[in-house]
Amino acid sequence: MPYKVHIITNNNKCVEIPFKRYEYPNLMELIVDTYYEDIGECLGRGLCGTCHVKLIEGSLNDIITVTEKETLNQVNYFDETSRLSCQIILDEKINNLTFKIITDNK
Repeated sequence: MPYKVHIITNNNKCVEIPFKRYEYPNLMELIVDTYYEDIGECLGRGLCGTCHVKLIEGSLNDIITVTEKETLNQVNYFDETSRLSCQIILDEKINNLTFKIITDNK
């Protein structure tokens, strides 16, 4: 069953991206492969913060690892809705959620 996620780019364009469960290792890989190429400098290890996203619509109750928390505490514009897209698994939990890509210029 195909799922979809909505991504708001840094120029505020909302893109709907369909995906299959576990099609990619994480949300960052889906975004990089289908639309946006300039995130994920640490290649998904949760260390750089360049794949920072904010959950705009919906809820995600995944456990945040210690490494992800430490990295998020060092990025600009961090708040309680912040996540690293490399740490979000592609499964039914993110179906129909909306995330905004956060860069240094918001």
